[in-house]
Amino acid sequence: MRRVIRHPLLFLKVTDPFISSHHPACNHFDSHIIPIRGRKWCIGCTFNSISFFSAMIILFSIWLIDETFFVRFYLFWGGIAQSLLYFLLSVSNITEERKRAKVASKFLLGSGFAFICWSVLLFEGLFTNLAPKILLILLLYLGFVTILNIKRSFEIFKECEHCEYKMRWSKCPGFRDAACKLINADFLYPEQSKTSSN
Repeated sequence: MRRVIRHPLLFLKVTDPFISSHHPACNHFDSHIIPIRGRKWCIGCTFNSISFFSAMIILFSIWLIDETFFVRFYLFWGGIAQSLLYFLLSVSNITEERKRAKVASKFLLGSGFAFICWSVLLFEGLFTNLAPKILLILLLYLGFVTILNIKRSFEIFKECEHCEYKMRWSKCPGFRDAACKLINADFLYPEQSKTSSN
């Protein structure tokens, strides 16, 4: 960990495939990754971000045209409903092997979070107490990201535990190259074989 803190750019360079894909580079996780211009991207992070910022821009444009379109109650609970629908779809495994369904579900979550953010921003007027509103949105965002990361980690470990390599990273084709690069850059150390002496 100390070496990562001292050499963050080198660490990012060494772990480059995972910066955008966030999943092991094996066919077990093909449904979680989408190739864009020759680079693999995590479907969740990519389309959550695209849908969130797109929804924020669209909502801002509508607010500029006529702010009376917005009712905070419907924005907030609409966002909550979309987020809950996303988690229900995810838990039901409907989106597990279908990339289009997975992408659509990410748009539900991203736009739902945008609705919640706008309901917070519009409390007592858009520009009133803006700093605490932004802080609250950041806290909500960190909460969402934490939940999604826990969910993603659980899914990856569950998949890897049932794999033929059973989380033996030096043999796993999805992690082997990354593990070798981390060892060569002294971010990881190879396991020393233990020999028993008589």
